[in-house]
Amino acid sequence: MKFCSQFATRICSVAVLTVFLILPQLEAQSSAKPDADYYATAYKLYGPALRTELHNIIKGHTSLGYDGLYTAYPTTDIKPNGKMWDIYSDVPNGTPAYEFTYGTKKCGSYNSEGDCYNREHSWCDSWLGAQATARADLFHMYPTDGYVNNRRSNYPYGTVASPTWTSTNGSKLGPNTYPGYSGTVFEVINAYKGDVARSAMYMSCRYYTEDGSWIATPATNKSEILPWYANMLYDWSIQDTVSKKEIDRNNAIYTFQHNRNPFIDHPEFAAEIWKTTMAPSVVYVKNLNSTTTLIDFSRYLDSTVSVTKANFVFDNGIGSPVQVIWGVNNDVSKLQLITSALVSGTHYTLQIKNLKSINSIAMRDTSITINLGGTTYVQNVTGAIPGSFELEQNYPNPFNPTTNIKFALKERSNTTLTIYNQLGQKVAVPVNEVMEAGYHSITWNASSQPSGVYFYELRTENYSSVKKLVVMK
Repeated sequence: MKFCSQFATRICSVAVLTVFLILPQLEAQSSAKPDADYYATAYKLYGPALRTELHNIIKGHTSLGYDGLYTAYPTTDIKPNGKMWDIYSDVPNGTPAYEFTYGTKKCGSYNSEGDCYNREHSWCDSWLGAQATARADLFHMYPTDGYVNNRRSNYPYGTVASPTWTSTNGSKLGPNTYPGYSGTVFEVINAYKGDVARSAMYMSCRYYTEDGSWIATPATNKSEILPWYANMLYDWSIQDTVSKKEIDRNNAIYTFQHNRNPFIDHPEFAAEIWKTTMAPSVVYVKNLNSTTTLIDFSRYLDSTVSVTKANFVFDNGIGSPVQVIWGVNNDVSKLQLITSALVSGTHYTLQIKNLKSINSIAMRDTSITINLGGTTYVQNVTGAIPGSFELEQNYPNPFNPTTNIKFALKERSNTTLTIYNQLGQKVAVPVNEVMEAGYHSITWNASSQPSGVYFYELRTENYSSVKKLVVMK
């Protein structure tokens, strides 16, 4: 799955903080996960120490062998309709041009898409130096259309603006536009960018110090991920957060290999290995109830000296929280604030001050506007002002049940954000108020809406724009 949008990159450059949705990864763990805390020795580590510890946790797995992959795929990569889950031909919430049934159309020869399926090395096979265990590792081996697999060849993943070839589901081959490399790359569709990113992160940790036969490539040096590729993979992992498909696949692979992908179980590990110079920022905010607010940050926070009630101040008479709970589900990038009761429909401003990462990178002071009725947006208190109005594509997209919609206002304005179904009927109005100039990020919960295509319109006194989003349940 591929990474960050230009809009998100610009937001980072001015330190405006973006709210992301909450996906079910914290609540959809199955019995396939080990009973004991699999990552107990990895928490609160960062950089090479964390990478080393994750390697020690996941190394020595049970290999099925290269031919054994085909025996696992009907369990690890199966759609709800019983067809093969091919990330190179699948059309989320749509109708793909073709689908494969396991045991039918397994590749020999092929001339075009839909002829047959085979085994795709998301970490390219030629990069592995014929290392048998790595070549057969399910965490980076996907069943895919043989012809598309061949077109991808040994090119890195990347972002493509001017494709030389495009598959039936929109995967693209062409020159890379992501900063740091301009050669030929292959871009998967947005719905699977996070999947391949977290697969690459797994490979970099699993085979750390076990990569003697691996080669240097435009994206990697043995198991090391080069900076441009690491930046892109991290962006993709943020853009396309962990899905139920990945959780189910992780659990299924555990039953075969007896190891797990840490970046599916704990996405926050990625920043602590590849973004250690990045200042913490707010990723998402959620009111669990009227007295409990959950905040997820992009980095681990240093609680030893800086995370106290004094770091968080609400307006409207709430003041500092009654209690700050550091670490949620063994994720020390998450905090819960316990307050007196917030009133539904009331706007509250939460000031966050004087925080830093576990390796002492300071976070900019931040202002969060919260409406218990469902609207939350985050911006830097220094008030960076965009030069134009802009409505961004929501992400993730497709989504279930929540998604994030970002927009920029170059001036204070009466602002509405309205969601319509395909019949043009209004189904939600997440924003209807006067908003200040700045970058804003709104979380919309579509749990009451059926699957389908919807449209969202941003309208101000001097601007309007409409984009499409997809609810997939």
